[in-house]
Amino acid sequence: MALGHRTRAVIGSITAAAAFGVLLTGCAASSDETAAAAEQVEVDPELRALLPGELMAQSTRITVGTESGYPPFQYTNEAGRIVGFEIDLFDAASDRLGLKYTFHDMPWDSLINELYASNVDVVAAAMSDTPERQIESDFVDYYNDSDAIMVPAGNPGKIKTLADLCGRKVAVLGGTAVEDYSSQQTALVALNENECQAEPVTIMPFGTDADALAQVEAGTADAELTQWSTGVYNAKQIGSGDVFEVANSEIINPTPLGFRFLKGDVELVRAYQAAMQSIIDDGTYAKILEKHDLSVGALETATVNNQPAS
Repeated sequence: MALGHRTRAVIGSITAAAAFGVLLTGCAASSDETAAAAEQVEVDPELRALLPGELMAQSTRITVGTESGYPPFQYTNEAGRIVGFEIDLFDAASDRLGLKYTFHDMPWDSLINELYASNVDVVAAAMSDTPERQIESDFVDYYNDSDAIMVPAGNPGKIKTLADLCGRKVAVLGGTAVEDYSSQQTALVALNENECQAEPVTIMPFGTDADALAQVEAGTADAELTQWSTGVYNAKQIGSGDVFEVANSEIINPTPLGFRFLKGDVELVRAYQAAMQSIIDDGTYAKILEKHDLSVGALETATVNNQPAS
């Protein structure tokens, strides 16, 4: 099917909702349920007019793929709702557009296949915007992050840099197929092709960040490579803050994170970029970052594929 004629994963009626019954199994939240936790944002009619025509009906929803085991970006709270930093940002941008959405919570390595199959319209899962991914996807960037090496508290392995991972077992969020690799998994593969050729890293991919980090706690992995914001959050939140620590003090692999769309979904990408820029300009973005203690990675411009939108 040509990109311009793909079927959108929209729920616009009871019939459509029934057709997506399997897809929506496991949904923990919708934009209606998360609105109370996010900044109150008014609809901008001019920005709403940027949406594709088929999304202009008030009853229309888009479907958003996520993997909810990745705090502080997205996680399931005690009430069973998906919440987090990225969720607050997506909710604010969607409110600015007057666009409702429903989450589909799924394993990491299913997200991209669901996007390519048009079963979801966008992926919000703390995904790194990389040149490789831009070949078949478009990103609306919302944050600049780097990587963290997670180790047991006290750092018994004396790990400080990526090169210190040579010969070690390292857990990571990722998949078994190349297209399912996280950027951290890709970084470890590159490490094995360069500094760690003589003593390669044993890469241990897992479907959730929590599962990967559990390997470090169990002693079956020497470290976990994850996103900096997630690592810092986990180091503070788990136990009394004395179970894990971030081993590196220098920035590793800085890269933008973005909402991921199917390549060629030009109108929806343009609308979300404009909405993100709007909440940056009016201060909503800064308030959300401050709420989650993530101001250090703030963007001044909402970019598309790490470039200002044309």
